[in-house]
Amino acid sequence: MANELSDRFNGMFHDWDHFFNDFNHLMPAFSAESQQLKSDVVDLDDHYEVSVDVPGINKKDINLSYQGDTLTVTATRHSSNTEKDDKGNIITHERTEGRVQRSYYLPEVALDKIKAQVDDGVLKITLPKSENSDKQQITID
Repeated sequence: MANELSDRFNGMFHDWDHFFNDFNHLMPAFSAESQQLKSDVVDLDDHYEVSVDVPGINKKDINLSYQGDTLTVTATRHSSNTEKDDKGNIITHERTEGRVQRSYYLPEVALDKIKAQVDDGVLKITLPKSENSDKQQITID
């Protein structure tokens, strides 16, 4: 009796684990990993280069801003999936929409020289550094 009860109890948790694993596969737009913008930031001598993966996102759905030494990338993803049977009847029609945002601290940028382009699902932003740096060496007394 105790083994049978234990088997049922363990089976119940197995069923719940299976359910939630299936749910995550069916709803990838809600997984934590899909809510992040994967990126590379390189600090070169005279400029920064930021590359951000934006697969499936239209250029018009990407917003870039630079304020207070911070570059902010905001992207909105719209997608829909329609499945039909062999007669053309719609079985499911799912729509998802999500917004992701990521900020990067990149000081001393020449605002009027920032350039950005999207190619093959990668947003590349070039941020030239300002030639008129406000940095000053401070002498310790």
